[in-house]
Amino acid sequence: MKKTFFLMVCASLIGVLVFGCGPQKQLPEKFEIPLVPSKGYTGGAKGMAVINTKTGTDVSITISGLDPKGLYTAFFINVKSKMFEGIGEKPYVLNVSPSGEVNLQATMPKDIYRQFIRVGIFLNPGDKAIQNPLGVKAALGELIKTETPTLILEGKLR
Repeated sequence: MKKTFFLMVCASLIGVLVFGCGPQKQLPEKFEIPLVPSKGYTGGAKGMAVINTKTGTDVSITISGLDPKGLYTAFFINVKSKMFEGIGEKPYVLNVSPSGEVNLQATMPKDIYRQFIRVGIFLNPGDKAIQNPLGVKAALGELIKTETPTLILEGKLR
């Protein structure tokens, strides 16, 4: 009985190794994320974010069609859980050329993008970058009137 049980376990393990462990899905070396207009945005901006999956720390963002007078920021975001992480150096502002183009080369904490669902490009009101793009409520709640940036471009990470 012990021999039969041992043989069944061995056969099961061999079956799992042979049939159940197919090739693992590998990410491409460059993970390209199209940045498309978010719902309600009527401007002509579009772009691309590229993450180097080999290093897990390098990201580049190129955008065209932005208003050169606007103040834009870039974040990895999870809208429902209101989680966010800035892309680039704080205050995560994108430098827009006079022709409305952005070319950002930045580093991020290793593989941080795996914790998020989207890349978001935000237009900030006024002339100050808002570090809280998703409008997480302050401790004083309704007593403080908070301004939130507008999501204009987004790209799906998964």
